[in-house]
Amino acid sequence: MRTREPVVDDTLEEITRCFAAGFPAKAPPLRTVGREAEFPLVGSDGRAADVLQLWPLLLEQKDCEPINDRGVDDSELIVGVETQDWSCVIEVGRATVELSVGPRPTLHELARDMDEALRRLKDIVYRAGFRLLGYGIQPRTPASPQLLTPKLRYLALLEAIGSQWLKFCVTAADQVQVDMGRDDVVRQMNLINATSGIIIALTAHSSVYGGRVGQFASGREGLTANMVNEPYRHGSSRRPYADLEEYVRFLAGLRCLCLPEGSGGFKQIGEPFTEYLRREPSAGDPEAAYDEFLFHEHYIWPSARPRAKIGTLEIRPACQQPADATWVPSALALGIVEASDEIEAYLRAELGEKYWEILLRYRKLAVRHGLASPEPVPRFVETLLDLASRGLRQRRQGEEVFLAPAYAQLDRRAGPASRARELFEEGAIAALMKEVSLT
Repeated sequence: MRTREPVVDDTLEEITRCFAAGFPAKAPPLRTVGREAEFPLVGSDGRAADVLQLWPLLLEQKDCEPINDRGVDDSELIVGVETQDWSCVIEVGRATVELSVGPRPTLHELARDMDEALRRLKDIVYRAGFRLLGYGIQPRTPASPQLLTPKLRYLALLEAIGSQWLKFCVTAADQVQVDMGRDDVVRQMNLINATSGIIIALTAHSSVYGGRVGQFASGREGLTANMVNEPYRHGSSRRPYADLEEYVRFLAGLRCLCLPEGSGGFKQIGEPFTEYLRREPSAGDPEAAYDEFLFHEHYIWPSARPRAKIGTLEIRPACQQPADATWVPSALALGIVEASDEIEAYLRAELGEKYWEILLRYRKLAVRHGLASPEPVPRFVETLLDLASRGLRQRRQGEEVFLAPAYAQLDRRAGPASRARELFEEGAIAALMKEVSLT
């Protein structure tokens, strides 16, 4: 039985209360959806290019305003631009650009605005002489300190984690944000963590990296797993969470990497957040402790991450997709959320009491083999895809059309990771680039 520590326990209870308060009591009847789409930026030879060179061209456009952060030399650094409808920012790696749009009421409205933002970005990339890829990782350039975006916080994280942090410099995810309520955020987080293997199987698209065929179908998941030698800091969870308090306590038990200082810099922590609370005065200041917890929590990477600041569930395991399948990750994630009752019933009926262990094993296989992974039961992926499609149809917005490319993959029994490997083996980087280039 855990011994109660009044200061730490009271602080964690207050953090949990504040975290829960970030979500409305119930999600709206029609959940809104947002998308954060990352894309590798490369030169004509497939080597990493520099996103920072895009900002002057974007800022020539009247509706674009700069987004600033602190650079490693303590100077002001432009890290992106924003308009009323979208933002475009540099990611951890200076060769990865992220477009963010949302929330929007439906996937169709999200697609309308994302497609316009992407059109404008592609025009700028073309003018700069670069290429934008619908792919999940830098295909040719390996991770290195030279690729790290020169943000002060990223330098602090490099000091805290070491060279493993650089793996995030080359990856490109396609993340979706879905509205959540306090009444269902834990349940939906558990469901997405449980089914993250299916999402990966259908969307793994980073099988060629460092200039050769890699060991993972999803290089971005395989390379960044267990980054700080803490199981379940990244990916799925060991088991379902009972409630938000259990989730908060799990996060607080993980190593806190670094935290902002009042001066604008960052201090190294290097111990579990609970240990930090035991010795720091912020434990007695609930507001300060909550702010520090949110910074700590941001550098933990589960497949399903509740975002208390915006009241959503961030669904993270998909790679960036080829142009003809770009909306599969968003549609699949939203469909799983909307079909949660049916999917939970199916998983328990087909996989039994040990369903979580079975799904964790399948997830590990999917990271390595993608859609070619042995399924736990026959027609497993097809059934989950059908249920997700049904969940979208229940919204009555015609959003199920966005899953058509996933059905085509099932018919071929080959996902985008397999196609990338085939292209590379046939014609090296040039053939892969021709296939996945958006510009």
